[in-house]
Amino acid sequence: MSASFESFSAAWERRAQRLGAYATGNWAAVCAAGSLAAYLAATALVLSNAFLWPGAEILHTVASAFLGPLLLTLAVLVLWFRSGRMSAQTALFTAVAAVPALALAALALASWSAGFTLADAGTAFGWFESSFALLAGAAWLAGALALTGPVSTVWEPRYARNTQVFLLAAAAALGFALLYLTAALTAPLAAAAVLVIALRSGAPAGVHPARRPLPDPVPASGTLRAAVAVAGFVTLILGIGFAWFALSGSSWTSLAADSTAAMNLGLAAGALNAVPVVVALGAVLMPRHGRVILVSVVLAVASLFAAAGAQLAGAGHPSQWPLSVAAGACLGFALVLPFARLLPVSLPLRVCATAGAGLAASFMALNVVAAAGFLAPLVSAALLIWCFAPPSSRRRMVQPA
Repeated sequence: MSASFESFSAAWERRAQRLGAYATGNWAAVCAAGSLAAYLAATALVLSNAFLWPGAEILHTVASAFLGPLLLTLAVLVLWFRSGRMSAQTALFTAVAAVPALALAALALASWSAGFTLADAGTAFGWFESSFALLAGAAWLAGALALTGPVSTVWEPRYARNTQVFLLAAAAALGFALLYLTAALTAPLAAAAVLVIALRSGAPAGVHPARRPLPDPVPASGTLRAAVAVAGFVTLILGIGFAWFALSGSSWTSLAADSTAAMNLGLAAGALNAVPVVVALGAVLMPRHGRVILVSVVLAVASLFAAAGAQLAGAGHPSQWPLSVAAGACLGFALVLPFARLLPVSLPLRVCATAGAGLAASFMALNVVAAAGFLAPLVSAALLIWCFAPPSSRRRMVQPA
């Protein structure tokens, strides 16, 4: 029995080492790109009428609850192994164990969704809808087993017991389960971040992004600081007023018939008030980050105009949702473009990676641009602090990555 176990262990080690030889940064990038594509497809289904098509809910569950997390896990494991902090055997075991854990989690989500639909219709549950607790418990145990390797790698106890490692892994599995259920909009952004890391780690030593070096920035002139200070002060006062109107305008003015109309008008005015804030922020950042900031400013301004149009259209208007999606997409790409030059890859690959990251950021940007009326005063206050800060502090505030 002992010889048989040792033979299996040796065979496992040889297979892990053989697979580890192929675990390059390119494979991590492929897995991260696949995860990003799965998350984007799942989110696109939710944000469009395609979710009403037959079988769309199953495709959404497979893409967002199984394929996306699995490929993201594989990408992280490859990068972890390449860093030298995880052995090939541990990485292979974690990758293999993650498959049933995520499959059970996806089945548990499908069971809960099906049960919710039947309960809403007043129909009795079948065996699958009644198996949610069993599937969720099995997914938790399988996830704890899969995390034993990473936990023991991070913890590295001198005298570790398998029970202690498993209990810590079980606690970690609960934390990942919480992220698994609540981070639907941030998951594409996480996949995009891992993709960028994989692309940078896969570049040969000494290779840097093909871009012209940025000139040494000159100190901000008094004219620029004065203009930014005026813009920051005015937009701060107006932004607070528009936010107050959005929250309570229906109770003290006749401009809004009800609280919903007041919120729409206040947010629309707040989005337009954020336009000079974005322009001022671009003027501050451009000397340090180059002309790409100008493109980001144009996209951000277009996003704010689209968000204002969506708020003025109001709920139920056929153009509200398309304008909201356009606003999120413009802001998402505006946030991502300045970082595209950091990718040490060919231009076509950089364009594809930037497009994927921009789409991933767009889903989170949907919520950000919708709250632009409330966020703009905070940015205005930050610009005022920059204007009156010492020169050394101003340089640190806009230091490029």
